[in-house]
Amino acid sequence: MPRTPVSTRPATMADVPLLVGLWGELKHVGARAERAVNPMSVPDVSARLAEAISSDDCRVIVAVADDQVAGMAVLREMRPDPLSLHRVVQVSHVVVSAGKRRRGVGHALLAAAADFGDERQIEHVAAGVYPSLRDVSRFYARLGFAPVMVHRVAPVTVLRRRLGGRPAGSSMPTTAAAEAALGRVDDLVRRRTRLRRPVPAQRAKARQAERTD
Repeated sequence: MPRTPVSTRPATMADVPLLVGLWGELKHVGARAERAVNPMSVPDVSARLAEAISSDDCRVIVAVADDQVAGMAVLREMRPDPLSLHRVVQVSHVVVSAGKRRRGVGHALLAAAADFGDERQIEHVAAGVYPSLRDVSRFYARLGFAPVMVHRVAPVTVLRRRLGGRPAGSSMPTTAAAEAALGRVDDLVRRRTRLRRPVPAQRAKARQAERTD
C-alpha cells in the first residue's frame, strides 16, 4: 500500500499538549545508564516547549500524517563550541508516534531540518544519538550523517571522586542520585568491557575443539 503523505510545519502554542504527549515516549528511549545521565522526566516540559517555540534560535517542527500529529523535532541554530566560526542546525528530541513509524515521518522531520539550514544559510545538520540505539544510528548514517566526536557525560560528584576527592573547604555532599548514577554507569562499563574482552587462548582452543567434534 502507498504511504500516507507526511507534511511538516512549525509548531504553535496550540500544539504544546500534543507535543507533551510525544515527549512522554522519550522516557523509554536509551539504555538505563543513558536515561540516568540525561533524564527525560522534565517537570516543566510544557513551559520549555513553549519557550522553544517562541525562540528565534529554535524551531519546533511537527509532522502530520492522516491529519494527526505523527512526530516532532526540535531544531536549534548553534555553534559547536564557543570558539567555532561555524554554525550547525542541531536536531534533538526527534520523536515519531508509535502508530506512525516506518511511514516516512523521520525523513520528513530531517527534511525540515535541511530546509531550516538553507533558510539560515547553515551548511551542516547535527544530531545526537545514544550509543545503545543502533537502529537510530544506522538511520542517520544512511542519510549521510557521520560521527565527528563522542560526548561523554559524568556527574560532578562522580568526577570529583575519580579525581581523588573534592576541593579543600568544599562541603558539597555526594547525593544519592549521583551515587545511583555512578552505579549504573559502572555497571554498563563493566558489561561492555566483558563483551569486548578477548577470549583467553586456552578457552578459544577448547571452543574450537568442541566445534570440530
